[in-house]
Amino acid sequence: MREKIEKIIRNAIKIDPSEKITIEVPGRPEHGHFATNIAMALASKKRMPPRKIAEHIVSNIQDKEGIIEKVEIAGPGFINFWIKDEAWYKSLKLILDKRENYGRQDIGKGKKVMVEFVSANPTGPLHIGHARGAAVGDTLCRIMEFTGFDVTREFYINDAGNQIRLLGESIYSRFRQFSDPEYPFPENGYHGEYVIDLAKRISQERDLSSMKEEEAIGFCAERGKEILMEKIKEDLDAFGVHFDSWFSEKSLYESGLVEKAIKSLEEKGLLYEKDGALWIKTSQFGDDKDRVLRKSDGQFTYFASDIAYHMNKRERGFEQAINIWGADHHGYIPRLKAALVCQGFPENWLRILLIQLVKLWKGGKEVKMSKRSGEFITFRELMDEVGVDAMRFVFLTKSHDSTLDFDIDLVKRKDTENPVYYVQYAHARICSIFRKAEEKGVNYKEPDLEELSCLKLPEEIELIRNAVEFPYVLKEIINNLEPHRLTYYLTSLASVFHRYFNLGTNRPENRVVTDDPILTNARLSLSEAVRIVINNGLRLLGVSAPERM
Repeated sequence: MREKIEKIIRNAIKIDPSEKITIEVPGRPEHGHFATNIAMALASKKRMPPRKIAEHIVSNIQDKEGIIEKVEIAGPGFINFWIKDEAWYKSLKLILDKRENYGRQDIGKGKKVMVEFVSANPTGPLHIGHARGAAVGDTLCRIMEFTGFDVTREFYINDAGNQIRLLGESIYSRFRQFSDPEYPFPENGYHGEYVIDLAKRISQERDLSSMKEEEAIGFCAERGKEILMEKIKEDLDAFGVHFDSWFSEKSLYESGLVEKAIKSLEEKGLLYEKDGALWIKTSQFGDDKDRVLRKSDGQFTYFASDIAYHMNKRERGFEQAINIWGADHHGYIPRLKAALVCQGFPENWLRILLIQLVKLWKGGKEVKMSKRSGEFITFRELMDEVGVDAMRFVFLTKSHDSTLDFDIDLVKRKDTENPVYYVQYAHARICSIFRKAEEKGVNYKEPDLEELSCLKLPEEIELIRNAVEFPYVLKEIINNLEPHRLTYYLTSLASVFHRYFNLGTNRPENRVVTDDPILTNARLSLSEAVRIVINNGLRLLGVSAPERM
C-alpha cells in the first residue's frame, strides 16, 4: 500500500526518481493511515513554502485504482492519507491467495550476489559472536533469495598463516604434556579443553612420538584444522545454516591467484617498492595510507590474499559481494575498498556489515568464561542451552551494528516477556482458534470481497494494515541490509493481533468465532492472513512456527 501511495505522489509532482519519499504511519489514527513530509523535504529545492507544494500535490493526485478515501494537508505541510476499506480488503485477499508466496518479489531480478559470513579461523570452536553473524548472514540470504536474488553463501577458511602453525604447536604441546607436564606451551597458544581433546584424538590416530617434532607439529596443525572444520560445519548445520561454498585461503597461494593479483596490480602501475617491501597505492583511492602486500622477508600479508580473494569473487561472475565481519575489522574496510576501486571495481560492489559484540547474561550476571574454549562461550554451548529458535530470533532483535545483551533466563521463559515466544505464540494462538472453530462445527472457507466487508472494527483495519506491510518491510531490509527489521515487524504484528484477540475477552461480540457465520468466516480469514505472514516471516528468520504451545 505504501508503494501505491508513493507512486501517486510521484505522478502528482515532478521530482528526481532518486528522490526518497518518506511515507510513515502516523502515531494517532485521526491523522490517517499514512503521512508524508515530502512537501517540506522539497521546499528548499523548489523554493516554495511547504504548504504550497503540498497543495500542488493534493490537487494533482490521480487515484486510478480508487484506493484513497480522503487526503488532508496538516501543520506546516504534512500530507495525510486515508485508505478506503475496500482497498484493505483486496490487500487482505491477496495474502490469502498467495499464502506461502506472500511477500515474494523480484527486486533482485536474478542478480548474482555472494554473501560471505562467519568465516571463522579453524583454530577453535565457534563462539557466540560467530553465531550472531551466522543468524544475520543466513537471514539476509533467505530474504534476498525470496526477493529475486541469485545468492551464494560462502565461508572463507583462514587456513594459511601463522595461526594454523600455532594450533599445531598447541596440540603437540598438550600431547607432550601427557607424559611430561613440564613441556613448554607456546606463548600465544590456544587454550581450552578442546585442545587437549584434539591432542588425545590425533595421538590415537597417529603415533606422534615416532615423528620428528617439526613433522608432528605440521601433522597436528593440518589434522587439527580438519577436525575443527568438521565441528564448525556440524554446529552451523544444527543452526540451520548451509553454505554453498567453502573457500580456502590456502588455495589462493597454491593456485597462483595471489601472484596473479599482484601482477595485475603491477601492470596497472599501482605498486612500488620501499624498504625492501612491496606496497600498493591505496592512499590515492580513499585509504589513509599505502599498504604493504609483500613484506621485506618475502612473505605476503593477509591484505594481499584478501585482494586476490575479492578479485576471484568478481571473476566468478558475482555482481555484488556482501561481507559480514566482526566489529574489530572496522579499520580494514577503507583499505580493502580502496584496493578494489583502484582496479576499476564499482564503488558499491562490495558492501560490508560489521557485527558487534554479544554479552551473555544469566542470573542477573554477565557470563564471560567457557570451560570448553577457555576464554569465550561457544556457539554449541549456547545452542544446547536455549535452542536454535531463541538464538536466531534474539540475535536479530537489534541492529547488527549495536551491542546485544542476550539474557539466557529470559529466552528460556515460556511467557510473553520472551520475544521469540511472543511471536510464536501468536501463530500458535491462531492455529488454536481454528481448532476450536472446527470443534464448534464451523466450516471455514476462502472468503470473497463481499464477506470481508464485515470487518469494520478499527482494530481489524489496523491489523490488515500491519499484515500487508510485509512486502514493504522486506524491500526496506534489502535496500538497507538490515535483517533485524523483520523481528521488529513480526513483534509489532504479533502485538496488534494479541490486542485484537483480547477484545473478545470481555465482549463476546468481538470474538473471532461468533454466532454470525459470515462475520466468523471473515474474522477467521483475517486471522489466517496474519498467521500466513507470521509463518512466512519466521521461515525467513530460520525460526519454527509451532501450531501448539
